[in-house]
Amino acid sequence: MFKKLSRVVILCLAFALCAQAQDDRTRIRSILDKAGMKDRQIEDVAEFNSAGRVIVLKLSKRGLSGTPLKTFPMEITQLTTLKGLFLKDNDITTLPPEIGNLTQLIELDVGNNPFGTLPGTIGNLSNLRILDVRFCGLSGLPPEFGKLKSLETLHMWGNEFVMLPDCITELDNLKEIYLKDNKLISLPNDIVKMDKLRYVDVQLNNLCQLPSPVEVWLLSRNKRYKEFQKCF
Repeated sequence: MFKKLSRVVILCLAFALCAQAQDDRTRIRSILDKAGMKDRQIEDVAEFNSAGRVIVLKLSKRGLSGTPLKTFPMEITQLTTLKGLFLKDNDITTLPPEIGNLTQLIELDVGNNPFGTLPGTIGNLSNLRILDVRFCGLSGLPPEFGKLKSLETLHMWGNEFVMLPDCITELDNLKEIYLKDNKLISLPNDIVKMDKLRYVDVQLNNLCQLPSPVEVWLLSRNKRYKEFQKCF
């Protein structure tokens, strides 16, 4: 009796996995068709694990042969096995709160999209290690951003930050941060406590009069940072 039940359970699990894998393909097909790319193959933009579930989705403008996405495809928020999501160089104006469903993400690249704000649910991405939000019109971050405890590399070039939000100092594992070409006039005092943060790119900002402890700390990470500030 037990053996028969075990076989039934195994068959049910196998059927469920097959169904989930097919659902992933159906959703990716829908994204491509809605974007006017019915001639593109699913394998052109996606990578799958051994169970057939999607783990990488590449929908950057370059990968889409120059056709930019105007909206965030909501089908993506149901691809919950994703580890890498690449949407760089599109025209996406809003990131939906449902992006927080993608809790297995390790790398997220949404750079060069004009969405301007991040939803608070970004803090749900507890496995995220690399985040690229360069040239996205950002001037602030939600408090929940500080929950990204696995984040190691953060690209925020070319945004509109005047003050670096304090929640950055809650990113305990951050190793590299790229802040070139913003409008920064100061950094949080607690940034000096970020022992794992070894590289800080702050070129082309307005960091002209930093408190002494912050300046000493920054010079230890970037000896030439003063040479590239807009201190006129």
